[in-house]
Amino acid sequence: MPGGAPAGPSAAALAAVRALVAAADLPMAVFDEAGACLVANRAFVLATAEYQGMEAPPAAERRTTFSPDGSRVWVLATRAEEGGRAAANFIDAVAHALPVMFNAKDTQSRYLFMNRYQATLYGTSPAGAVGKTAADLLGDAYGSYTRAIDADVIRTGQPTPFYEERFAGVDGVVRNWLTGKVPLTGAGGEVWGVATVAVDITDRMRLEEKLREAKEQAELGSRAKSRFLSTMSHELRTPLNAVIGFAELMHEEALGPLGHADYKEYAGLILHSGVNLLDMISNLLDFARAESGSLTLNIADVEVVRLLRGVLTRARERLAAAPQPGRVTLEQELPNGMLAVRADEQRLRQVLRALIDNAVKFTPTGGRVTVTARPLPDGGAEVDVTDSGIGMSSEQLEQVFEPFWQADSSLGRARDGAGIGLKLARQLVTLHGGTLEMESAPGEGTRVVLRLPKAPPGEPLRPERPRA
Repeated sequence: MPGGAPAGPSAAALAAVRALVAAADLPMAVFDEAGACLVANRAFVLATAEYQGMEAPPAAERRTTFSPDGSRVWVLATRAEEGGRAAANFIDAVAHALPVMFNAKDTQSRYLFMNRYQATLYGTSPAGAVGKTAADLLGDAYGSYTRAIDADVIRTGQPTPFYEERFAGVDGVVRNWLTGKVPLTGAGGEVWGVATVAVDITDRMRLEEKLREAKEQAELGSRAKSRFLSTMSHELRTPLNAVIGFAELMHEEALGPLGHADYKEYAGLILHSGVNLLDMISNLLDFARAESGSLTLNIADVEVVRLLRGVLTRARERLAAAPQPGRVTLEQELPNGMLAVRADEQRLRQVLRALIDNAVKFTPTGGRVTVTARPLPDGGAEVDVTDSGIGMSSEQLEQVFEPFWQADSSLGRARDGAGIGLKLARQLVTLHGGTLEMESAPGEGTRVVLRLPKAPPGEPLRPERPRA
């Protein structure tokens, strides 16, 4: 046997186990059925000693025992010749029972020990493998490949990181393995061999491949859905704009009286429904663009208070024109000074309108919606939209930003909408580098908090323009 190498397969197995345990990053130890510690690495010693409040041994240098009741923790000697036949036999039995490939080789890559699991895959027996090489058992191609890795471990005296490999056993079945190798050293530190452990990860690789395929199919489906929504939204908007335009002309009687009072009301209903439908289609188109990553922002200086006043004015106009005018009180608490951010004004207006309309929609007659704005310490802006509406449960809050989710999903629900307004609003706010949060409780209303930074991520801050 090479100098420093232990005599016999059992001693080689014990040396290989010690080398693998010692090379492990995490605390690791092996105990026999009587509770005696056969081998432990320094990480285990330190962790256990710290737990017990004990002084850790400097290294695993002497034969000691482990007490199962935790009163003391000592470590078996790391040198193979001090392990003893009983320990070697126990390790030998454990090694053969492990469902992994496990072996020890000398400096010529000849097997000193091979466990039963690996021997079966290699078409031999543990005893029959001793003295042979991988080339003898699986052919020259694989033998040359694995011998080169062994030689590198022996030359450097350093373990390999775990690596993936793929090869067929004597049964012809190709399997995937996660393999690691560590050097085997003698008392003087000389390298006399290499230990290898390999875990079959074939099933895991197949599962990962299936998950990858499922993910790709889901992404293809998502892109197809986005293309469909984008195409259909564009095709629907063109005729709908004509319907809205003519309905508005008739409702305003721009070309003269309609001839019957009910016609004016009908034209108003067509106009109202058409505008709502156009908003829904526009949101679908924006949602599809956001999902596909093609929605871009036109960043400029935006005065938030001015923008809010305009959105609130339009909201009050819609409330006044509704079948039940004035059913909800819309209040505002806005600062007098400037509250400017760098944002896409059109998209920010879209967000604010969605938040206010959603609050009005779910507030019953006699309720109140309050819109508040204030500056943030970092120079950004915060907008609160608080209503006294029906509120939501904690379960509903977890779903409220899901696309196409409806608080009332029944076919006969009284509130319209496709269920993408809040989802789209959060997407647009996220593109600005901001946050959109919601808090609510059943019967206690809902509060939505919009926070925008001074400028979106990557957008250079411009110097403040002097005020007149």
